[in-house]
Amino acid sequence: MRKFRETAKKFVVKYGAAIASCAFAFVAISANTSCALPFYEPEEPKGLKNFKKFNK
Repeated sequence: MRKFRETAKKFVVKYGAAIASCAFAFVAISANTSCALPFYEPEEPKGLKNFKKFNK
C-alpha cells in the first residue's frame, strides 16, 4: 500500500498540471453544450454559469 501511495504521489506531481488543464477544458466545453440525448439532462450546478461563453 505504501508503494502505491508513493507511486500515485509521483504521478500526480508529474502530471497534475496536465490533468487539471484537461479537467478545466472539459468543464468549459460541457458548459457551452447541451446533452446529446434528450432523455436525460440533469440540472446544471450553480457554479457552471461562470464558465459559459454566452449567458442567457
